[in-house]
Amino acid sequence: MEHLTLKGLVIRENDFGDQDRYITVLTESGRHIEVLCKGVRRRGGRMVHAVRLFCFSELTLYAGRGGKFTLVQADLIASFWGVTDSMENYALCCYLAELVGHMTDTDMDSPAATRLLLYALRAIADQKRDRLAVKAALELRLMAESGYTPDLSVCSVCSTQELEPIWFSPTDGVCRCGVCAARLGTAGYACLTPATHAAISHILTQAIPRVYAFALSGTARIQLAEVCEAYALCHAERGFDSLTFYHSLEPEGGISRALGAKK
Repeated sequence: MEHLTLKGLVIRENDFGDQDRYITVLTESGRHIEVLCKGVRRRGGRMVHAVRLFCFSELTLYAGRGGKFTLVQADLIASFWGVTDSMENYALCCYLAELVGHMTDTDMDSPAATRLLLYALRAIADQKRDRLAVKAALELRLMAESGYTPDLSVCSVCSTQELEPIWFSPTDGVCRCGVCAARLGTAGYACLTPATHAAISHILTQAIPRVYAFALSGTARIQLAEVCEAYALCHAERGFDSLTFYHSLEPEGGISRALGAKK
């Protein structure tokens, strides 16, 4: 039993009683932990604004038995509460936080996951990037950082690198060239536009601060969103209520019927 100090992002909050709050924190090292914040909501409480949803703070915790943590001190470093100015932005950020929380663990470091989410929240809060592109980029890069990097370099059937047109399977994370697609069929595959293919390559290869630095429009924008969401949900192996709520507000960019699933 000891005290420790760490930096982390609040990705879930649950108030109970008149003064207390449980929070889920995604630490700077990429682990998620549950923290009890006793009395933090009492009138005049000085720490309440540091333990709100989407706040990145320095936390001093008491580590008890069984991996239980209790808040001792909290100092706000950065707040992304500006995403709540738009219901669509707020719903999207709740989904992204839930997805990252699901793909991280309590006893394994994944600092890239934390950085991806922080940069996504900043991009959405500042309204400098298209939120549909931010969503797609986080979904795809998070899966890659979690060990599920898709292979778009060669045809999975004949191994040719001459892929135009390129057919991609979000379920298997592999592609087929035009010849093999015509011979074996395209069910469950999406024929990527050149712009979509370029965006996927950007997302997978750029340093994390540059992952969201791209723009798409028209068909490519929607296709990227569909493909990345399908890929993320396949490897997360579950659905998310927060995603369902987000799509109730902004239906475009959900998994298309052409990929074998409903929005």
